[in-house]
Amino acid sequence: MRCKHIQEIIITDYIDGQLGNDAKSRIDQHLSHCLACQNYLKSVRTGLVRPFNNASKDVPDAVLWSNIREAINEKNQLQIEQSLRPDFWERLRSSIHIPRPAFALASIVTIIFMIGSSGQLFLSSPVMNINGQDQVAYMSSLIDDPTAVDANKASDYQTPIEKYFL
Repeated sequence: MRCKHIQEIIITDYIDGQLGNDAKSRIDQHLSHCLACQNYLKSVRTGLVRPFNNASKDVPDAVLWSNIREAINEKNQLQIEQSLRPDFWERLRSSIHIPRPAFALASIVTIIFMIGSSGQLFLSSPVMNINGQDQVAYMSSLIDDPTAVDANKASDYQTPIEKYFL
């Protein structure tokens, strides 16, 4: 291992005793051969660890710990409530980005107007009632005897309007 890497591990995990057995044995093996890393370990222990060996451990009183615990619980509860609250409109607004909302609204209104007006044209046309028996009777009268026309009307094929103008 390189000394820089060993020294980084010494200052972080080795001093705190947080290394696993394999890593600790590799560091110890390197320290047995490398004088520079041994000196670095001694300087870290004297400069960073020893001043705190005789330091008193001040423990905050129970009231302070209960206030801290209560503040943390309130904050967690508030976050849970906010995450569960259905902010439907806010989520919808943030998920849909319309760069020009006026143009989009005008387009939608125009499309709705066009669909509505074309629907009126098609839906307002009169419905044709078909009576099958009348049509069959009319068609059969034309097919059966087209020459059986009244003798007075034989030469008169004009309509009343034609008679009036002619």
